Amino acid sequence: MWHYCQKDFLKRVLLVITSAMVLTGCVASRSEVQGKFTSPVTRNTTADKVSVLFQFKNLQQQHGMDTVPKLQVHNVKDFDNLFRDSLQELGNVSQYTTYLESPNDVNNPKRRKELEDQKATHDYTVEVSLLEESSFKKDFLSGTVSLLSLTLIPMPYSWDYTMTANVIKKGGAQAASYQRKATLSNWVQAALIFAYPFYPLEGKREEIYSECLHDIFKQIEAERVLK
Repeated sequence: MWHYCQKDFLKRVLLVITSAMVLTGCVASRSEVQGKFTSPVTRNTTADKVSVLFQFKNLQQQHGMDTVPKLQVHNVKDFDNLFRDSLQELGNVSQYTTYLESPNDVNNPKRRKELEDQKATHDYTVEVSLLEESSFKKDFLSGTVSLLSLTLIPMPYSWDYTMTANVIKKGGAQAASYQRKATLSNWVQAALIFAYPFYPLEGKREEIYSECLHDIFKQIEAERVLK
């Protein structure tokens, strides 16, 4: 009888925890992009057309857990459309190729050779990296409090994003370097369940990526870097 009561109690506890997790809502917000280009932009219409290789890599580091940034598969939703839209900021790109770095490239000689061949056949290479940083201690604390309170206590999660773009001429000389930063925050609480559809985390992450990419390309265009 006692054993049956124990099992029934555990089932009820698990049901309550599961229900709380399922009914949890969240509200995401983001900071302004730091380092934005504020000077007037004049289109580079008289420059010669150039070919460009856009090399992208996605890095993640959870401080307290990861000793160095880890290369990840691209986790930006709808990346192709975001890139295509930002490419309109560049006026003299005649042809381009995109290359998305993969964690497996280090053990793939064919992929590494493909990258080097692409660099050798394009006038410029634009190396774009997006670093996502978070804190293991903060995430663990927030997760523990959310679990113990069944998400009744609102807890924050945050990620710092740094986009870096290096423009490299054919042959290896660096022509320019740019950096943008922004922070993404997400508050989790059961009471926020009805707010979630209007403040989604993924949408705010897309905004940061798109705004940073647009602004960097805009500055490249204004400074006549691709010439």
